[in-house]
Amino acid sequence: MSRGDQRERDRQKRQAKEAAKNKGSNREGTPLQRNQDDAAKLQAKIAAKAAKLAEAQSQDTNKGPVVRKKVAKKTDTLDDLLSAGLPGGNKARK
Repeated sequence: MSRGDQRERDRQKRQAKEAAKNKGSNREGTPLQRNQDDAAKLQAKIAAKAAKLAEAQSQDTNKGPVVRKKVAKKTDTLDDLLSAGLPGGNKARK
């Protein structure tokens, strides 16, 4: 049995693994430039979020906290628990 086909499959598998491994590192620029760009994007995102929060707070000044309604808990009696799932009528057995 020849190993030619197995070697070819292993080579393709290794190449695919290496390509997937190196896929994320194809960013442009030096690490310093990338860090500065990332910092600028983060600052813009924080500023936009702060503006959105300020706008939401200015609109919600009239509303108070939402109060939940209290729901009375239904307590089952022992008879209700024992009769759950039983048939309704008495049927005579033949």
